[in-house]
Amino acid sequence: MLDLGIGSYLKLSVAAIIVAAVAFVAFKYHSISSELSEAKASLVHLEGENARLVDISNRNAEAALKADADRIAAVEALEYAQGGVEVNTKTSRLAESSIDAAPAADDGDVSPLLEALRKSRFGGGK
Repeated sequence: MLDLGIGSYLKLSVAAIIVAAVAFVAFKYHSISSELSEAKASLVHLEGENARLVDISNRNAEAALKADADRIAAVEALEYAQGGVEVNTKTSRLAESSIDAAPAADDGDVSPLLEALRKSRFGGGK
């Protein structure tokens, strides 16, 4: 039988430890490399999703700005129309008071159609 001394057993033990360490490092390297590949794939997916969400956000912001501009235009149109109504109301009131204040001598024959309109519009005063 082959007689191996203590030095040989020590060398074999050190070699076995080195082989085990190299195997462990190779396993960890493969594991980390696999995780890195998965992380890169996830990053690519998330970047695509982020770009999609940014696009949606930008379109929503544009729509909000347009809606705000439309609202402002509608308010301005309503304010303009309200101003016209106020002018018409003042003009009508002035005409009504002018008619009501007119002397009786200014009264004369009026067509029945206009008289009915006057009474319904201005009241039955004169």
